[in-house]
Amino acid sequence: MAGEERRSERGPAQAVAYEFASESAARAAATELDRRFDQKELLALRIYRVRWNDNYLVEASFAPDAPDSRLRDARALLGEVGRPVHPDDLEDYKRATREGGGLSGWFRNFFS
Repeated sequence: MAGEERRSERGPAQAVAYEFASESAARAAATELDRRFDQKELLALRIYRVRWNDNYLVEASFAPDAPDSRLRDARALLGEVGRPVHPDDLEDYKRATREGGGLSGWFRNFFS
């Protein structure tokens, strides 16, 4: 695409994640992403239930060479109803899920 900034094809996939208050809102956003992006751009799409607050996370992983404009489009779509999740917080959530639960440090600090 002419004039579009592209990521290196050798770099890792770029993930964006947003938190939603309801499962239906998360599923609707994920469905819309799946409809608007092809499989070459959108490599993976996941919905997680956050056990400790009953919210839902939508994580979308994009190809390393996806144009920045397409990532902005995805963020705008997810941001219509969802709240952005910092990449470190997403990794903490995924790690806590793999380890079988418990509140991570960032979440405990949130309530301190």
